[in-house]
Amino acid sequence: MADVVLAEVRGQAWLVSGEQYIDDLLNNTLPPHTSIEIVQCESKVEVDALWVQICGPPKPYELPWLIHPGVVNRVRRASAGHNVFFPQWSAMLDDAAQSTIRAAAIQAAEHTASPVSLVLYVTPGSAQALTDLASLRAALIETQLAALHVDASRFTRETRDTAAVPGMTDESQRVDIVVRPT
Repeated sequence: MADVVLAEVRGQAWLVSGEQYIDDLLNNTLPPHTSIEIVQCESKVEVDALWVQICGPPKPYELPWLIHPGVVNRVRRASAGHNVFFPQWSAMLDDAAQSTIRAAAIQAAEHTASPVSLVLYVTPGSAQALTDLASLRAALIETQLAALHVDASRFTRETRDTAAVPGMTDESQRVDIVVRPT
């Protein structure tokens, strides 16, 4: 799951995860490597269900924040991160993952002087198998990026603690590809 999750229905978007980032989201001052995901929903009922799934049962009179469409459009234009999600305990790159990698390769081609960072999520002190799985996933993504003509010398890796991301478990199922224009 991304640091900030927006759920969108017919042009309206609600903040369903990452409320601690709302001021930075609205002011366009999000910290580097903060990932944002926009989830398309069919109805407001789906938005509310996603919010409860991520944040737990709401308190009385508590609702997700409605985000101005201009902010959502800015996020779409400026989003530097691409989130690759994997099935649990798997390193399989499904169609959605391949599509995300292709989008990152296109962005990397537009910003040839920028590093291409892979952000892995691993809890410090976790089992070696979790670290190995995250590294395998990153290596598979790097292989795909290289096949799409992204120079491997641009690749960097960063590891973040899963505890820093609300709702993320010890076995993170996500690797972010970040291309920051220089």
